[in-house]
Amino acid sequence: MPHSKTDASQKHEQMLLDLRVGKLVELNFDGGRVCSDGGLLLLRKADDRLELTKVASYCVGDKRRADLVSHTIQDMLRQRIYAIAAGYEDCNDASKLNSDGMHLLAAGYLPDSGHRLSSQPTLSRFENSLDETSIRALHGLLVHTWIRKMKKKNKPPKRVRLSMDTTCDPVHGFQQLTFYNGFYETACYTPLFVFTEDGFPLAAELRAGNASPGEGSVRILKGIVAELRRAFPRISIELTADAGFAIPELYEFCESNNVVYFIAAAGHSGFQYHSEALVVRCRNEYESLASCALTLKKYGEVADKKAQKLAWRQREERLRFSSKEEGRMQEHHERELRIRRFGEFSYASREWPHERRVITRVEFTSTGPDVRYVVTNATTGKPRELYEVRYCRRCQCENWIKDLKNYLKCDRTSCQEWRANQFRLFLHVMAYILMWEIRNAAKTPFTTVETIRTQFIKIGVLVKETAKKVTLRLASHHPWRDEFNLVWRSIG
Repeated sequence: MPHSKTDASQKHEQMLLDLRVGKLVELNFDGGRVCSDGGLLLLRKADDRLELTKVASYCVGDKRRADLVSHTIQDMLRQRIYAIAAGYEDCNDASKLNSDGMHLLAAGYLPDSGHRLSSQPTLSRFENSLDETSIRALHGLLVHTWIRKMKKKNKPPKRVRLSMDTTCDPVHGFQQLTFYNGFYETACYTPLFVFTEDGFPLAAELRAGNASPGEGSVRILKGIVAELRRAFPRISIELTADAGFAIPELYEFCESNNVVYFIAAAGHSGFQYHSEALVVRCRNEYESLASCALTLKKYGEVADKKAQKLAWRQREERLRFSSKEEGRMQEHHERELRIRRFGEFSYASREWPHERRVITRVEFTSTGPDVRYVVTNATTGKPRELYEVRYCRRCQCENWIKDLKNYLKCDRTSCQEWRANQFRLFLHVMAYILMWEIRNAAKTPFTTVETIRTQFIKIGVLVKETAKKVTLRLASHHPWRDEFNLVWRSIG
């Protein structure tokens, strides 16, 4: 009996592997409707709780003819955002996922309904269809989503700490508003982000590649502060930012709107003059410590420069043959051998209308002094507390941006028009918000997006649809099944 084409294709797809375990291992793709994104419904639950895609669809609007529409705006938003969160950041992946059972179910369609989600050309036209009004509405969506979430709690927030930062979005074409940036040494966009202390994004603006770090910061902060004060009149607002935002306009806005700021500033001759005494004090303490302690010679810390070079060469030679414990002691000593002191002074530059408080941090090590400056309008608090507890919180903002760039690929801004690329950035930020909601439900506030995706999204699932219900059979040996149940109950 001749073989059919189906039998031939199945034989062709059959894969065999001999692992020397006593039996031959056979691989083929005939396991039925098994999907790899079993946790997509967590994203749907988080979306319904925040009403993210629902409100976003209102912001975008729909100007198409209703009788010719196959996919609603919310359907396309769900499809694109959920796919980005699941690791399919490229729009080309839509053609492979538009019939996937879990993606259909998360978007609101039955797996066996015969419906197909949007194709790549449809999504590309959607991304390029937005006008300036829709972009402005989506800018307000982020802060309004946070406000709605806070209002659902029993008590309104007393304080919100904002972190502002910019990053590099390299481009490899000739997109609108892309320019060569001398600091990043590449052609790029320079998006600006504002996060809350727990990582919720309140602003995400795609700026031109030649924009300075502080460009547009006052306008963005003005909108955020106005919305927060309108929703919570008694809320206290703090802002932290790096030296790129040390501009007089930002200082003046914060001071006139009762916003406490901690903004780093680059060192110059005026700052160095006021901090010189503290640097000399740290140097004297370090040299006194290095020359008086007898055990320091073992670690290459001696007063004489020539003798110190010899001691360092001996140290390197000794480390090659040292045990693990000796190496740890060496590293521990080098980490602890430092002098760290804090100070403050008042300073007024030519551009400032009055004096401002400047916090100084001096750290002296074997490589010399490391001096940092932070300008603030906080009237109370010791310099060390203000620097380490309140200013250094901004470093976590770097991790939120890393999540967006490395794990959600928010730098996929390859459309020709700037508005389309800004909308793409919004899509990736909204995917991040859903992952942020899952992360908070899991009570792991510092977990990366990649870990959340691995533990709660990438789960094998068998999809079965009957006349009465749809059954999802998740992998029995999923390592984080207890955590998944916790998140499912927490999101509600």
